[in-house]
Amino acid sequence: MSDSLARFRQGQPASTNQPKTGTQPRSEKKPYEAYDKSGKPCPYTEILCVSQPSQSPQARFFLAAVFSADFDEAITLLYSFMAVEIKGKHLKEVRQAVQNGRCGFIQEYDEDAFLPPAKNTPVIESIRFIAGEKLDDILSAHKAGK
Repeated sequence: MSDSLARFRQGQPASTNQPKTGTQPRSEKKPYEAYDKSGKPCPYTEILCVSQPSQSPQARFFLAAVFSADFDEAITLLYSFMAVEIKGKHLKEVRQAVQNGRCGFIQEYDEDAFLPPAKNTPVIESIRFIAGEKLDDILSAHKAGK
């Protein structure tokens, strides 16, 4: 009986009977999900960003969502201490999940980390946090509209 590990012990590579195929190593990318689709109540929404620090505001500080009924390419989430401007595609489901307090995370798409999203699914292309004087302007405009 031959010792199949003898070549490793001697520093020689083991031969394989499998042909070389010329395929690239398997990608480490994972499927992209723009938001938490579990539908479970969440006390926080993690806002995961690519090129800036992520944040996790408590759902109890969520005030409203500003959006166009005709387009689902941009939404602004208003919190008592900041606004979150989100741009992308097919964002209606994302907005509704946050509004219903059933969204544990939203995340920006990063082509280096994720596989390409399926056609006609939500994709978050950019996230911008707004605070300070600009937030005061946004909140005062929102209150004036009521």
